[in-house]
Amino acid sequence: EALDFMPDYQLLTEINVLAGKHFCDARLSMKGVPPKLRGITDAYLESKGIDLKVAPISILDQDFESQVGKRKRTKTKAAEVEHAIRHHLDVDLDDDPDLQASFAEALKKILEDFQKNWKKIYEELEKLRQRIINARKEPTYGLHRKKQMPLFRMFRLEIFGTSDDSISQASPSAAGEPPHPIWMAEEDKISHMVDLTQKTFLVVERELKLTGFWESIPARNKLKADLQSILLAPEFTKVSDLIKNRAHIISRIMEIA
Repeated sequence: EALDFMPDYQLLTEINVLAGKHFCDARLSMKGVPPKLRGITDAYLESKGIDLKVAPISILDQDFESQVGKRKRTKTKAAEVEHAIRHHLDVDLDDDPDLQASFAEALKKILEDFQKNWKKIYEELEKLRQRIINARKEPTYGLHRKKQMPLFRMFRLEIFGTSDDSISQASPSAAGEPPHPIWMAEEDKISHMVDLTQKTFLVVERELKLTGFWESIPARNKLKADLQSILLAPEFTKVSDLIKNRAHIISRIMEIA
């Protein structure tokens, strides 16, 4: 009797695999299928020209655009780029919440601003994809791109209120007034953030090596106290927003850690 359902099973299998490729969703994988049934399934999919060995192409791959270009409908192209971007944000930027949130917001805005205008959505998504690629080329100022730059970007956003790759330079404050961070020269801002990032990272890395750190309230409180000592250090006294918002910034550090 099971053979009576084979055509339906094969059709659903084909839909499942194609959906997994389209949405870049590992949850639609066929890995859990028993070996004997998997052999039958693979043979059927191969007869349909569906290659299970080819992994979904990354938005960073130089062949991504040409691969998407093979789709006939603009709506299909836009959907493929959208889901590939979502996959990249979820998988490759999960350790960089500020950068992830920035691109996620840009993606949301594109879809809201150009509803059902698939040609425009496709064009804007391609621009966003290029922005994501270019973000990997941003200067790191000697910091580790994956381990330290998320902290650097967080400090830049929380202290200077910008998530841009550069920090604009403004005019100095009036004579006699203490300099506010926003009036610092760009090189001074970067210097402060690099120093802050390096010192914060060393403390966080040291404490996280302790067994059972996240289950230990005393250990977490000690890290928060050490981080506050860094933020209140004499070399950062000119960065007033850092001191004023230290509780929130410590919370953000713990989030990234």
